[in-house]
Amino acid sequence: MARVLIAWEMGEAFGHLARCQQLAEGLRQRGHAVTLALKDVRLPAGRYIGQAFTVLPVPMTPPGIAVHRPPVNYADVLNASGFADARDVAARLNAWRGIFTLARPDVLVTDHAPTAMLAAHLSGIPHLAIGNGFAIPPAVSPWPSIRPWEAISEETLSAAEVRLNRVTDAAQKALGHAATVHLRDMFGAADILDTFAELDHYGERPEGRYVGPIVSLPQALRVAWQHGEAPKILAYLRPTVSGFAAILQALARLDADVLCVVPGMDPEAVKRVATRRLRIALAPVDLPPLLEHADLAIGYGNSGFSTQALLAGVPLAMRPRHVEQMFFARRIELLGAGKLLDGRLDADSATASLRELLDKPHYRQAANAFRDRYRQFSPKQAMEQSLSLIAQQAQQEAVCHLCPYAPFGTRCVSGVC
Repeated sequence: MARVLIAWEMGEAFGHLARCQQLAEGLRQRGHAVTLALKDVRLPAGRYIGQAFTVLPVPMTPPGIAVHRPPVNYADVLNASGFADARDVAARLNAWRGIFTLARPDVLVTDHAPTAMLAAHLSGIPHLAIGNGFAIPPAVSPWPSIRPWEAISEETLSAAEVRLNRVTDAAQKALGHAATVHLRDMFGAADILDTFAELDHYGERPEGRYVGPIVSLPQALRVAWQHGEAPKILAYLRPTVSGFAAILQALARLDADVLCVVPGMDPEAVKRVATRRLRIALAPVDLPPLLEHADLAIGYGNSGFSTQALLAGVPLAMRPRHVEQMFFARRIELLGAGKLLDGRLDADSATASLRELLDKPHYRQAANAFRDRYRQFSPKQAMEQSLSLIAQQAQQEAVCHLCPYAPFGTRCVSGVC
């Protein structure tokens, strides 16, 4: 039996939390002891983290700093999201050491938790990252652009990484480390990509360990399509999506059976816009039965919903909210299985784009081709493969990183523990 610490530190949305919870459940069923260190423990209504797990809060990351331009690569994302001040980073590294003392992990599994990865490395704890690709940058130098639709020089990409290294070096020296390591060295062959190669934000990695998506939404509301021959459109949106009102107006214009899932939408606003053909759900719904018969899916570039649509052979209209989702949506557009609702959006342009996706068969053909390539894919197999890889990492040579006789980040030489 291994002791596993699962950490989620950065990023928003339910996907991170759901992935951590499912991994924890799977590891517990295999007999491992699991501790969760989480940015947010709140699950959708009706779900909770079981009492079998110890749940700890992660060290607080400072609010993102104001930037004069959008981030250009993953190093730049970190620069603007808690890695601008060496004192803050040193404090978090020290706090993670305290978490390690409590959890005594044999292995750390991180879901977008870069500070935890660095702290684990300094403490000699085996670690691996899991995610859909964005927060696991490939082993190239400098880290590649996350804005491939713009011309960004290699000097700009390198400069972002230099700024990050300067801060993390100073943080490590403040904790007494003469020799420092960089965050780029934290990622490696042990990392797990829970996506498909075609959907990797950075493009296919020849040595990447792709297991496919492991996240699902059990115990969701079951909803059926209404009878009729009209096209069936399933949308998963947020009220904060730019152009949200225009998309709803466009959906109302279409002669279609529309089900729009919008967590966080004002119930009074729902009453004003919902019709017999345009139904709006505020709670999660069971997606696979709906996607099985859908003609079009509409999302904001969220990888979970988008991947489920493609596995069902359903083309996508996408209106991303931020750069990670734009990055992902462009991968789908490159496959020919979807279309970005880009630029300034009004009801007329949104209606035209949705009609194009419904009327032109090549979108459906590309989505069907993706579905056929992964017809044998099973989320259960993806989970089992991930659990096996985590267990293998936990069995690596142990280092007594919690020895009270050894300084932070050195091997135990006392022989008493």
